[in-house]
Amino acid sequence: MSPFSQTVITALISSGLCGALFSFITFLITRHDRKMEKKEQRNSATNKMLIGLGHDRLLALGAIYIRRGAITVSEKSNLKMIYEPYHGLGGNSDGTTIYEECMKLSVISEEEAKKLDAENRRKEWER
Repeated sequence: MSPFSQTVITALISSGLCGALFSFITFLITRHDRKMEKKEQRNSATNKMLIGLGHDRLLALGAIYIRRGAITVSEKSNLKMIYEPYHGLGGNSDGTTIYEECMKLSVISEEEAKKLDAENRRKEWER
């Protein structure tokens, strides 16, 4: 075999191997990108669900406390525990408005809260 033919064959084999290696690396990168996109989609859906649940709880609990006109220390703490992650995930201003209004309410004891809740339920049943 002539030196020219050996050079040509070596160049072709080297080119083929480099191309195959490049294709394999591209395949791995593409597969990794697809996995990351799927993970981001799942995280996005999870965040939306958490924001929705936080919003629901803030509005439901806030409505009870505002209707009552007062809040207990434990309810205030619970509302804060719901609001902080809700706000951190990008919750909207509805939850913030309710939270801020509840934080302005006067603090009462658990017994007083039970009495006021019972009165509110009685009034609702009388309607």
